Amino acid sequence: MANTRESVRKLTELREAVAVTRRILVVTHDNPDPDSVASAAAFQQIFRHMDKEADIGSGGELGRSENRTMCRLMGFDLQSIYDIDLKSYDFFLFVDTQPGSGNNSLVMPEGSRFGIIDHHILGTDWPHDPSFADVRENYGATATIAYEYLLARNLKVDVPLATALYYAIRTETSDMGRGGTKADRDVYLKLHSKLDWEVLHEIVQSRVTANYFVMMKEAVERARRYGQALVVDIGPVRHPDIVAEVADSFMRLEAINWVMVWGWREQGIVFSLRHHLEPHAGRLARRLVEGVGSAGGHTQMAGGQVPVEGADLEERRLQFRRVIVPAYLKAVGQPTDNGIPLG
Repeated sequence: MANTRESVRKLTELREAVAVTRRILVVTHDNPDPDSVASAAAFQQIFRHMDKEADIGSGGELGRSENRTMCRLMGFDLQSIYDIDLKSYDFFLFVDTQPGSGNNSLVMPEGSRFGIIDHHILGTDWPHDPSFADVRENYGATATIAYEYLLARNLKVDVPLATALYYAIRTETSDMGRGGTKADRDVYLKLHSKLDWEVLHEIVQSRVTANYFVMMKEAVERARRYGQALVVDIGPVRHPDIVAEVADSFMRLEAINWVMVWGWREQGIVFSLRHHLEPHAGRLARRLVEGVGSAGGHTQMAGGQVPVEGADLEERRLQFRRVIVPAYLKAVGQPTDNGIPLG
């Protein structure tokens, strides 16, 4: 079983940090994935066992059909941060995200106390020092950390939460094939005996609309191969997480070791990186958009945003295509011109 000693110590710190707290908002990243949602639900349960009122807030929406299905079947209630009074909360816990990371839209009331539980690269854009922080870059999923906290609190994990945490670790580590550590494997195997297999099947096999296949067809037509790298400009996107979904799909392409997928919304550019090989995707993503956007991630997967701010959308698109895409290809050691269509 996973070594929970660190989580026991951190749970004590968290309990002390919220000792005088009345109401907590557990914050996911915008357009949250299973890791963010399941982890938030786990900490909501932990806080309620501390006799603290806790809600879950997100600044986006659930785009992928699997994520919508998971929340519906698990009965998880995500509230929009735009529909609630943020001043009514006296503590904010960022789960699977960090203040200023660019993947959450929450602007805390000035002087707010907050905490962070995450497995992404340590951030630097916090408004001030957090009251609590547990950032484990060596973990494959925040859900693993969340489960260790549940064990440290001696809480029973019911079937819906166990199923959600299992699915979160499964998707975040690609069934332990991408960034999973011993701690992740231990929790993954422990949860394996606790979940609802019928519900899991319904999540994994959730139905999609015809527009999904139209979008995938367009992505194939727009894809360009540069040596062992693939770059896909998928055009306008409705949900930012479709960019990550396309990137995941193309990583199965034979002889491709690096994938960049990007698209745009009214707010700006969104992009995802997927790597089989070096360099570290998260650190590279940050370097690529330093000064114009924000990014983060792990060794093999990363994502980021380049907001419009100070320029119009067309300027940002040209900048991304003419500057950031070539910089990416150069960083992974692949040719920067003469991209070859897949077809």
